[in-house]
Amino acid sequence: MAESKSSVTASDEAPPNESVGFIGRMNHVVENSVVGRYFCLKERKTTFTTELRAGTVTFLTMAYILAVNGSIVADSGGPCTVNDCTYGKGEPGCMFGTGTTADPGYVACVARAKQSMVTATAVASFVACVLMGVLGNLPFGLAPGMGINAYFTYTVVGFWGSNGMISYRDALAAAFIEGWIFLAISVTGLRGKITQIVPKCIMLATSGGIGLFLAFIGLQTAEGIGLISFESATLVTLGGCRVEDRAPMYTIADTSTVCSIKDGVLQSPRLGPPSPNYACVNKMKMRSPTLWLGIMGGVLMVLLMARGFRGALMIAILFVTFISWIPGHEASFLGAGSQIPGGEARKEYFKKVVQVPNTSFTDLELDFKAFGTSQLWTALITFLYLDLLDCTGTFFSMANYINKRVPGFIHPVTKTFPRMTWAFCVDACSIWIGALLGIPPLTVYVESATGIREGGRTGLTACMIGFYFFVAMFFTPIISSIPPYATGPALILVGALMMENILDIEWKDPTQAIPAFLTIALIPLTYSIAYGIIAGICSYLLLYLLLLGYDLLTAPLFRKSYKDVLLAAKPEVFKSYDVLEAEELARNRARVEALERELQTTNTTIMRATSFIHEKAAMAALNATKAAEAAEGAVKPGVDGSV
Repeated sequence: MAESKSSVTASDEAPPNESVGFIGRMNHVVENSVVGRYFCLKERKTTFTTELRAGTVTFLTMAYILAVNGSIVADSGGPCTVNDCTYGKGEPGCMFGTGTTADPGYVACVARAKQSMVTATAVASFVACVLMGVLGNLPFGLAPGMGINAYFTYTVVGFWGSNGMISYRDALAAAFIEGWIFLAISVTGLRGKITQIVPKCIMLATSGGIGLFLAFIGLQTAEGIGLISFESATLVTLGGCRVEDRAPMYTIADTSTVCSIKDGVLQSPRLGPPSPNYACVNKMKMRSPTLWLGIMGGVLMVLLMARGFRGALMIAILFVTFISWIPGHEASFLGAGSQIPGGEARKEYFKKVVQVPNTSFTDLELDFKAFGTSQLWTALITFLYLDLLDCTGTFFSMANYINKRVPGFIHPVTKTFPRMTWAFCVDACSIWIGALLGIPPLTVYVESATGIREGGRTGLTACMIGFYFFVAMFFTPIISSIPPYATGPALILVGALMMENILDIEWKDPTQAIPAFLTIALIPLTYSIAYGIIAGICSYLLLYLLLLGYDLLTAPLFRKSYKDVLLAAKPEVFKSYDVLEAEELARNRARVEALERELQTTNTTIMRATSFIHEKAAMAALNATKAAEAAEGAVKPGVDGSV
């Protein structure tokens, strides 16, 4: 598909004026070089330095995944088994130790697995982002998905390998095979065909739902500023309390130990580590220093953006990060005084600065022996449909976001965008790349919207993100020390800006408004893009079939033929591109005619107002002339010299 030559309509989204000085000359040279022509810098109305800045901003908002993904996937136990226990070696459940104290040998093994997974996350993300940039030429960052990694850990494998469907190694094998199936679907074009079936209102609503999803993530404690927290009755409520006023949530690793008596002794439940989620006690809310530092960063972002500062997100993120690295205050992310537990350990890790990358503990741990079990195939199919809907929904939401800034980026009829098949293939390959390194499937990140908002339009942004992930392999202690309350405001702000896509939904039409609303609402509430899309598609189909049945039943009453009813109800997926293009042209023509009528009405009103003003002005001038003549006649002297 040819690149659009249209100019950017929104002035605030145009590339910055970097036409002077060294930066301007460098942008001009790159734009006219082989690199600039390959990445279509001129066609997409962007510059080399804008792309680099956009990649930096996107990475800063994604950097949390290095630490968070390692923490989540390490909860599965990774390659650790009961043979790694110090006490009760080889016995089932030995990793939980006794009471609330886990086995030290198993804990040490999990810590080693976590370090390997952090590096594996950086390696896989680096490869995937560079491939997306070079082959897909899209400004999308890829990393292990936050929803699917939780499903991988807590549902498929289970906490420390307990109460799961299959083992860690079996789950990696399932993800590996799923990646190849996903690749086959992408290469054959079936994935693109599936996306064309999705109604337009659902695709637009997905963008809005992802915007709310981003904001929801940014408001939480684990990946955001911590404004909302857990509440047993309402699930979420206002949070922001200090550490001493928090009651953390725990995972009960072995439910058989809850309120049980063994050998006449009350047995304590075997608890996993505390969750980042917590409930505020003593009603001491909005007292956290880290919350207010994050809010200050968000305010700074808005002020800089409102005044047209380029790099507003990056400036604010770095500002909050540098403050959080200063020890000795309660908003510090490092040191014993930090409001977030583990500050001293983070400080010691931060001091290392450089770390040699090593993924040997988790890579190539796949085990294909369990392919005869139904549990593995259940996990594989679930991975497949989650990736299909989640990744594809994110792809088109980000593409729509670009389309707002580069009109014509998405074809209005075929719903395709440049190098779509290549991008889908890279997305599929990244899944088995992650499996080989021992981590869950990778996906396009919704945080890519921050880079698009910053001006990213091409694959150079993705390559820049990949470069930072490459650096992160060696500087993981530094990158992992960016606090969540520094990047959280960016997620909230970009989430708000992404809501603009829902303006194109026909809200007056219930058959579009209801499915769109369900999609928007359920994406953040279920913490899954896939579930929101499923709800929207199912509700759309249900309304379509019910209305079609009603029209067929009432056709004789209104003297309509069944053929006419069926033709009128024919969905877009069964129409040819010629018909769809004709309908799109008809809609555009109707819009133009409506605008012309409105313009004609406005011109008529202006002409009438102008004529009225001219008449009044002429009348006023005539009256003034008469008044002047009357005054002159009144003062003219008589023949005898009297007045």
